[in-house]
Amino acid sequence: MGLRAHYYQTQYKLLKSEAVMKTVYKRLNLEVVPEYAGVYGYRRLMGPIAIAPVPRSRLVYVKVDAFDPLMAARIANMVANVFIEQNLSNQLFISKDVLNALQIERSGNQSRAIYESLPAVVNNVLIQQLKQEAAKLQAQLAEASGHYTTKHPQVVALTANLQALQNQIKEETDKVIQSLKIDLSGQLVGNNIRLIDAAVPPLSPIKPRKQFNMMLSIVGGLILGLFAAVLVEFIDQTVRTQEDVENKLGLPFLGVVPLTTFPKKQVAYNHLLLQEHSLIAESIRNLRTMVDFAEVAQKSKSFMVTSSVQGEGKSYVAGNLAVAIAQTGEKVLIIDGDLRRSTMHKVFRVSNAKGLSDFLAGGRSMEDAKALIQESDVKGLSVLVGGPRPPNPAELLNTPRLEAFVNWATQEYDRVIVDCPPMFPISDALLWGKCIPGCVYVVNFGKTRVPLIKTATKRMAAASIKILGTIVNMSKFGGLSYSYYGYYQYKYNYHYGYNYAPDEPEKPETPEPTDTPETPVTKTEASKELV
Repeated sequence: MGLRAHYYQTQYKLLKSEAVMKTVYKRLNLEVVPEYAGVYGYRRLMGPIAIAPVPRSRLVYVKVDAFDPLMAARIANMVANVFIEQNLSNQLFISKDVLNALQIERSGNQSRAIYESLPAVVNNVLIQQLKQEAAKLQAQLAEASGHYTTKHPQVVALTANLQALQNQIKEETDKVIQSLKIDLSGQLVGNNIRLIDAAVPPLSPIKPRKQFNMMLSIVGGLILGLFAAVLVEFIDQTVRTQEDVENKLGLPFLGVVPLTTFPKKQVAYNHLLLQEHSLIAESIRNLRTMVDFAEVAQKSKSFMVTSSVQGEGKSYVAGNLAVAIAQTGEKVLIIDGDLRRSTMHKVFRVSNAKGLSDFLAGGRSMEDAKALIQESDVKGLSVLVGGPRPPNPAELLNTPRLEAFVNWATQEYDRVIVDCPPMFPISDALLWGKCIPGCVYVVNFGKTRVPLIKTATKRMAAASIKILGTIVNMSKFGGLSYSYYGYYQYKYNYHYGYNYAPDEPEKPETPEPTDTPETPVTKTEASKELV
């Protein structure tokens, strides 16, 4: 950047200097204007004022933003006028002092000393050369005076030459002083800055630019929306679609179960019992078909249902699949394989006084197991509940009685479905996998993280459990009339953890004489939790 560019940049800064702002603020009496009132109100002028140089010229625009168009024009004009005045004053500041010093009459020697000390005289090349020659002559004259008298020809000649040089220095000094006086006198009436066009009040507001802002908002919203969608898709580590199941998990996809709610008095599979069609019923029937396809290569048409953690709806899916398969005419047995927190008796509203835990703890024959199986209100569907919670569930599931019972059940029934505990934090599902190697895996829509699912499936693969397919449960289809199908508010309590709270003692249930039996509502049944 050259010297001229530096000079212009300095002038642009001076246009918005506090000295200029203070003068403008005072002359326009802006302290009474609310927009600029307050302590250091003149500083509020710096923001609305913009200095815009005109490219390839020495012109500059002074722009002012204000709510009052007349006030904007007045401020712009005042800034320009004050800057011009201050620029002229700055130029004349030194010139006036020097000119006044030159014009004051003093004694000859005092005036001559002032003249010779001026920068214009000191820096004059001719005067510098003359002074150097005079200095040499003075040295020669001093040397000659030491050897000869004042009347000696050599001394007289040197004295005459020195006097001539001094007279010449005086004449050149007077010329420089006279030229300096003329220059300073001309600067008193001149200025290198002038106002070209005065500011006038605008006819229309310049802000806000409504059309531009609307277009910018639309374009910005689209860009931000696309960016947000890409970012969410990139960082989302959950499962939502068939592509997620196949690409992120590398597992077969069976189907989707929408999110829905149920009234308190309805059973979880009520939609399958109704005559009219519904989205949730169709999704369950589609799952039934996909499970049949997945079991083509299986020797036994039996499978277990599990998930990664609690709250993903595996019991709901298992119960509905059992009802849907039974409606095709097959003889189905659904087993509550969770001895720690039984749930299936709540789904089908049957007694949990005795169940699988009783047989595994002390059953002597299959007749004992058969006596524990209860019939549901769905034709062809039988239920074996978990029974009272034992102190050692894992040990019971690891006994030979479990394998013997499963072998007997697969011969007595067309289809055996086991509602197993989740994979975390316990490993009971792996014990069931020794008897039933086929598994339907349930994933919570948009909640269960992919790394957790992969860890669970690796454990199952290590235990030689084949995953028949994955079901995405509680899916949300935004914008449709069935947006919130699911069972999130179904009235069952189902919790997993490393420490379990003791169950409340249950009273033995007796068959109800009515067509629509209702289970007594306990504290666990009244809470709004997932199955």
